[in-house]
Formats: sequence, C-alpha cells, structure tokens
Amino acid sequence: MALFLGIVLFPLGISFLQSPTVRPQDLFLYGFLVVSFFKDRHDFWDDLKKFPLKIPLLLILLCHYVSVYFNDGFSTKQFYACTREYIELYGYLFAAFIATRRFSLNSILKGLFAFTIVTCIFGIFEILLQGNYPYTYICRAFPIYSGYHSLDSIVSCIRDYRIRSMFTTAHPTAFGTLLCCLFLVFVSLWNNPKWEKRKLGIVIALLSINLFLSGSRTAMVCALLGAFLIFIQKRSIVLKITCIGLCFFMATAYISVVIDEFSKENQGSSLSMRQQQLLFTFFQIQNSPIVGNGTGFTKNVFEYDDEGRPINDADIGGLESIVFKTLIDYGFIGLAAYYFYDVCLFVLLYRRRKQMWTAPIGYHLVFISTLFFTLSGHIGNNTAFAFMLEGLTLGTLYREHDEEFMAKIELEDSDKENEKEIPTES
Repeated sequence: MALFLGIVLFPLGISFLQSPTVRPQDLFLYGFLVVSFFKDRHDFWDDLKKFPLKIPLLLILLCHYVSVYFNDGFSTKQFYACTREYIELYGYLFAAFIATRRFSLNSILKGLFAFTIVTCIFGIFEILLQGNYPYTYICRAFPIYSGYHSLDSIVSCIRDYRIRSMFTTAHPTAFGTLLCCLFLVFVSLWNNPKWEKRKLGIVIALLSINLFLSGSRTAMVCALLGAFLIFIQKRSIVLKITCIGLCFFMATAYISVVIDEFSKENQGSSLSMRQQQLLFTFFQIQNSPIVGNGTGFTKNVFEYDDEGRPINDADIGGLESIVFKTLIDYGFIGLAAYYFYDVCLFVLLYRRRKQMWTAPIGYHLVFISTLFFTLSGHIGNNTAFAFMLEGLTLGTLYREHDEEFMAKIELEDSDKENEKEIPTES
C-alpha cells in the first residue's frame, strides 16, 4: 500500500533534488527494493528466479541499451538515464510481485478499497469546489516543482467544454488510468464470495462517477469495454455472440457521434491532432527507424515538464500514444519488445484462467491497459498504476501455485507416514 500511495499522492513534477532528480515516489520504490533485498535476501533471490517475465523485460532493456549505443556511443549519462527510466517504469511490476507473494491479495485489496473510497470522494469535491486543493498543497510542500500547472493559485483542470478532475495525478488522463484500472479490479470481484456485493456496488458506483468527472474519454471507453469482457467471460457461446453482435450494431450506430466528438478543435485531443502526431513521428524516425533516436529524445524535442506534459507545440500537443513515443526513442525494435512483453504477460495469465481466480483479473488489466496506452500514451504515473495492479495479480497467481504444491507434498508425506503405521499381516 505504501508503494501505491507513493505513486498516486506524489506527482512527477515534485522532487527533493534536481540533479540527480530525487522524487518521493522514487524513494518509495528504491527503498522497498533495498529493504526487501537485505531483510529477506534468500526470498528475494527466490522471487527473482520465479519471476516469469525476465526474458521479455531483459529484451526491452537490451533494446533500450542498443538505441543508446547507436545514438550516443558509450555515454555514461545516457546509459544511466536509460536504466533509471527502465527501473522506474517496470520496477513497480516486480515490487508488486514481491509484495503479493508475502501478503494475501485480499488483505491488500481491502486497504485499496478504503483508499479508493477516499480518492473518489476527493475527486467529487474537486469538481464541487472548482479547484484541486490536495494537488496544490502537496506540490507547494516540496522544494522543487517543475510541473505544468501554476501554483500561484488553486490548480484546476475544469474547462468550459468539459468537466475534468485529476486528484493528485499529473493530468485527468492519468487519473482516468487509475480509475479505469481500479474499476476493472473491483468489477472482477463481483462474484467473489469473500466480498460483499453492497460494498462492491458502492465503490463501483463511485468509480463510475469519477470516470465521468475525469473527462477522460479513453478511460470511460476502456472501462466499459473491460466491464463488457468480464460480463461475457463465463457466459455461453450463444450469449457471447449475441452480446458482441449487439455491441457491434450499437457501435456502428454511434460511430458518427464519436467521430464528431473527436473532431472538435481546442477541446482536448482531436483527430487532427492525432494526425499531426503521426506525421511528426514519421518524420522523426526517418534517420533511425530501427533503433530510434535514444533515451529522452522526445523530451528534448517537446520540452516536456517532469509530469510528462508538453510545454509548447500546441499543434501536436505531445505524443498521445505509446506507439509514437517508443518509435521515436527506441525505434521498431523497442516497440516490438514492448508489445512482446504485453503478449507474454497476457498469455501467461490467460493460460491459468481456470486454475487461479486472480488470472482473469490480470489478463483483463493487461489487455485494457495496453489498449489505453496505445490510445492515450504515458503521462505522469499512469503506467505505474497499471503495473502495480498487474504485478499484484501475477504474484498472487504464483503464490497460490506454490501453496498448492506445498499442500500436495504435505499430503503425500502424510499418506506415506500412515502407510508405515499400518501393521503388515503375518
């Protein structure tokens, strides 16, 4: 829970030091990994051996290093920046994997339940009060702030054309990512006998309200799609085909409305802005399409702040897709490695769907979060939100597998002892 609180409550734009950048959420992550290593060194190495995604994650790191080498040679600074970016992204997945192998997922989710209720209440009050007071006060408390929003007055993302809340995240889209992931987790628990439907109904209702208040269209669409996939998961094949057919006809009926919504200029992301981003990406990868331009290239071009928000270039408005950013920084090999990791994690969880109750939660999260980042990109801590929850389901899956294996061994040992105690006939 401490790790989750760290990545939610502290925006990326705040830090204790600027060179090297020392942010509170980074201290939580590195502190957790260091304490886990020295406190339970044997268990730490055992967890590392059992961690099932070593190959795809090492492949991503290798692709990043290759990009740095071909663009900057043996630049120590760039290799350091690349390594930090990698750890502070995928480190949350491994940290959650470790945490869940020591504590039950239900106990963690109970703490997450209370935190979600509080977060949703603050999200509602942000709209009612027309200002984000928690974000402003937290950022003012730190010596260094390099975020997008001015702290001279109470921060607010509310616009005339759209209601937008963000709580303490960097942007309403980042808040939408958090809400979407939590929504899928609690919807998946609906038929779990350990959870009361009344409590789940309350938290799902609050998350639904906040998804609307965040104004993130991608988050709302992904949450609806995820809930639909969860609903039809254990239905008959006839009902599945019927539901998919109805959704298809509804989608075709409202496609013009969706296009009109995304065609509006100066009201957030639009189709023309995405076209500009695609053209920009195409021209940026001309010189190095295979290995990309190196770590941090997009930040230097766009002059991003520490929250991941572009300071200028209103025509492009940043790179609202992981495809654009990864292609420019790490080329086609980096993009292929990223999606290879997603496919490996999805397949790993999907294959265990009938054995472990956490597996369906995990592969739904993987699918929806991958779709989310493909459509809206990485901003603030939103990748960490998804990786933390995916790591929790992955760790629980392996913990339950180990417990079943140990129970089977104990049962076999008990049977052998009983056989020894039975007297043989003369």
